Amino acid sequence: MKSSSLPVCIALVGEEPATLRLRQQVEQAALVETPLFVEGERGSGREHIGRHIHATSARRAGAFIRIDAEYADTERAIGKLRRAHGGTLLVKDLPYGSARLRRVLQGLLERQEHEKPVERPEGESVVLPRLVLTSDVELPRLLQSGFVAAELLMQHQVTRLRIPPLRERIADVPILAEHFLALLAEQLGQPRKLCTRAVDQLLRYSWPGNLAELRDVVNRSALRCRDTTIERSDVEAVLPTLQERVPLEQLSLEEMVRVKLRALLQRLEGYPIADLYEEVLGHVERPLLREVMFRTSHNQVRAAAMLGINRNTLRKKLRERGIDGQEAGPPSTETANRTPT
Repeated sequence: MKSSSLPVCIALVGEEPATLRLRQQVEQAALVETPLFVEGERGSGREHIGRHIHATSARRAGAFIRIDAEYADTERAIGKLRRAHGGTLLVKDLPYGSARLRRVLQGLLERQEHEKPVERPEGESVVLPRLVLTSDVELPRLLQSGFVAAELLMQHQVTRLRIPPLRERIADVPILAEHFLALLAEQLGQPRKLCTRAVDQLLRYSWPGNLAELRDVVNRSALRCRDTTIERSDVEAVLPTLQERVPLEQLSLEEMVRVKLRALLQRLEGYPIADLYEEVLGHVERPLLREVMFRTSHNQVRAAAMLGINRNTLRKKLRERGIDGQEAGPPSTETANRTPT
């Protein structure tokens, strides 16, 4: 699975039976061209799996393009679909999408089923992207949501791949911790190791945030320790803070953004990154526009004044971010409470 130039996929690190099964499934998924559905809890490494399958597949020379289902109605996101031809298109976080995205996905699946190349206006034939759908919602519940109909997945031979949560492969925690410490040592220029009691403390935790949370705990514990050995007290000092889940609103806006950006960059470490500026900007600008439109009762004059921009600029931004008067408003509780994976 590994090569000298391919980063280690953290979701595949470990020796638990559940990890070995996942590794085998990933190897098989990289050998076929059928659409792929990857389900797993937040922080479990769904995007890492998608990137790894692309990098070990026959499509590795093509582009790996990721779009968030929640923001897939924007013109930028639709434009990304064209760039994914011949490569892999990962659609993140179903079912948090729109009817328009559903139609796009259905069209891609139907064309892939007949294996027909797409003809561009200039007559150039292009190969459709391989479709990878990811969700923190299990497939049966996703089908019940109505966003993706059962026939849409079943009729097109979609391969289902479930990433087990870390609590189901708890014996992998020490191996994963060592892996994260090795990555940190490359940055710090000094190795760190966990003492036995510190490892025992990690094994007693339930890890609701999965791999992302483990990496955060290991890194913070390593930075806290006074020498090269991480003691149990270092881990204990970090874990309670995470367990208590200090509300983000207690942090400043800049601190909140930095926390989210740090987690994003950690997930993507070792992989080629493109369009990061636009990706981040979209995640910040769209909820800001929606909230301001809601607070001003969808009055564009008042909204533009609140934002400090003119009305034409506001209209352009609403159009670019796929926001209309009926959609604008506060996000649902379920959407607001989701964290990136």
